[in-house]
Amino acid sequence: MAPTDLERFLALLPTFEHRKGIQLFDVLAKDPATAGPILDALLFVVSNHSDPQLHTPHGLVTLVSARELLLLTRPPAGLGLLRFLVLYNFSLTKRPLTTAQAEAAARAVPPGPDEAILDAYRKAIGKNLGDQAAALLGRIALDAGLEAAGRTAIRASFDEFGRLGHNLALSVSYAEAATVLGMPRALVPLSNLARIQAVALAGIKPIEVPERVPSGHAEADETRLAELVEAWEFDRVESVLEAFAFEDRAAEAYRPLLVAASADPGFLGHTLSLVHAGRTAARYLNPSENAWLLWKLYRTLTTRFGYPEFLRIGKAEPLDADAILPALESSLRHKSPPAEETVRRALEGGMPLERILATVVDFYGNWTVGEKEHTIIYLNAALQTARFLGRDEALLPLAIALSKLPF
Repeated sequence: MAPTDLERFLALLPTFEHRKGIQLFDVLAKDPATAGPILDALLFVVSNHSDPQLHTPHGLVTLVSARELLLLTRPPAGLGLLRFLVLYNFSLTKRPLTTAQAEAAARAVPPGPDEAILDAYRKAIGKNLGDQAAALLGRIALDAGLEAAGRTAIRASFDEFGRLGHNLALSVSYAEAATVLGMPRALVPLSNLARIQAVALAGIKPIEVPERVPSGHAEADETRLAELVEAWEFDRVESVLEAFAFEDRAAEAYRPLLVAASADPGFLGHTLSLVHAGRTAARYLNPSENAWLLWKLYRTLTTRFGYPEFLRIGKAEPLDADAILPALESSLRHKSPPAEETVRRALEGGMPLERILATVVDFYGNWTVGEKEHTIIYLNAALQTARFLGRDEALLPLAIALSKLPF
């Protein structure tokens, strides 16, 4: 049986045959049903990204961020972003690692006590033993599951706090890719993550995250947390963060920090992207680790907290969505009117936040300026933050990001 266009296209993805690949994609894109298989294949292929010249490879971080963006809309919308991902994929150098090879390496490691294998993994990355680390992380996934393997790598990223922004984002992206792909394909991104950590964390002394027990000194109250950080009463903040962590609500504790980072997203959005990565990491970490990470991020990332009053949403004035969309598109295309004005009108006019986010994603194919990797990563952090904060506070991350991103 002759291979279908989709099969031929997927076979090209690990190569540099970009001309043939994009020609086939343009044919396949006429059928929205192909978008899912194409995105899934891209996730797996890019998880093999390997470039020895890059100290911080952004390939999979970009792909995972773009996947999160595309989940905010539905095919055939988002086609411009998906087409860019196909072209981006062909620019990346990849390791020829197969699922079978990754699984064989992992199974070659004798099963052992969890703590012994965890300790061996930390020692392997500290000594820059990439192959050994890859096999050990795969063994953890086989024995304890993907979340345990993700937690191991994310926890290791804490060891060099000065580069936490890159190390945490990398480990979270690879852990998320592994979770999406499922076993046994998940062993490929985990293997490559271990090799990256063996380079990035070589010679770094592991830090200890102290095990905690709930102190009971505070309640997990979002309003109270926001009040304390705005008043700069940090002698009382840590116990509130701890309460969130031990009630399995660590992700909720990021709200005031996400607001602060949205207002001051940092160079190329790195600050907001780091906080978004921390919130994503929360489901992998145990309460002590979540409490540690929350406290470190709150104390080091910003000095200003609180939602700016001038970006508060006003009284609702129902408007026809078809009348709002052209102005919003003009903001995205020309930055005129400014996004602050048009997004405000859309929110106050009753347009669902989900439709606003989808509109931004759908327009991505028209954005031809800028460094695409950081544009996608920052845009995703801003849109996911807007979704998390909800309609009443979504204007802040959207207005700031859309004013800063190059179109």
